[in-house]
Amino acid sequence: MHRFKKYALISLAFIIILYAVAVANPGTVLSRKACSSWSLVKDQAFVMTHPRQDGSQKLPDNFLIQPGTAEQVPVLMYHYITPQANNDQPDNNSIITLEAFEENMNYLHEQGYYTATMEELEQYVLGKTSLPAKTVVITFDDGYQNNYIYAYPILKKYGFQATIFVIGSRIQQETSPFDPAKKSFLSFEEIKASSDVFEYHSHTYDLHQKGFKKCGLDYATGFDTKSLTADIAKMKELGIDSPYFAYPFGEKSTQMVYSLQENNYRMAFTVLQGFVKPGDSLMRLNRLTVTTATDFAELLQGGH
Repeated sequence: MHRFKKYALISLAFIIILYAVAVANPGTVLSRKACSSWSLVKDQAFVMTHPRQDGSQKLPDNFLIQPGTAEQVPVLMYHYITPQANNDQPDNNSIITLEAFEENMNYLHEQGYYTATMEELEQYVLGKTSLPAKTVVITFDDGYQNNYIYAYPILKKYGFQATIFVIGSRIQQETSPFDPAKKSFLSFEEIKASSDVFEYHSHTYDLHQKGFKKCGLDYATGFDTKSLTADIAKMKELGIDSPYFAYPFGEKSTQMVYSLQENNYRMAFTVLQGFVKPGDSLMRLNRLTVTTATDFAELLQGGH
């Protein structure tokens, strides 16, 4: 026991020395590795002292996936839609052509897919409900006006439901004339008009930007939990007061997750590729990026 304590103290001293070197030399590879190691130590300490960080969900004792129901659910992620003729950034994975998006939705319709809501997905992850074998969740990030102009009528035609994670500060007070060649954002009027198809949830009020320094790298400003707490209040004042959230750039930290939970968020999404399954951590759910070049049928079957 005495020997164990001795080694533990030596290890701690070594970590502290590495951290001191990192602070003195913030631009070196060694400093970044030391900083990352120290961050892991701090995260573990945070988890131990903050019990809401409970990882994956505990499924009911009698939980079974019923035959003919979904074993996993693809949560599709879209951003910006534009006609192919207007797409001057064909290699930008945040842009999908209108033609490709319409093909995606037509495929879902022809194959008989069910589009689940956020609440239905939450209950599915908790093991409290089943979903049809062919279930998909459709999400959009940022809140571009073209989501209303292009996606809304297509989704409505097929009777689909979808979610938009909006950046609150970019919502327009007045609806502007739509120009497909220019980047523009949804107005409150458009949000209200499309609420029969779209759910609207938080992508932060104004934290979708880099600005938090950690281990020599730039992260989303939401890593500063004081900024995040203030931002959450602004979003709720705006009227986007829901328990569902998408991390800016998909970036999250242990402290961010805890802060969101403390402010009554129950489910949050990353940009990590993967399906959603019962028992997954509700605050760290995967999505599937869809681009113009995506083989959509293969993506839905788990192909890469």
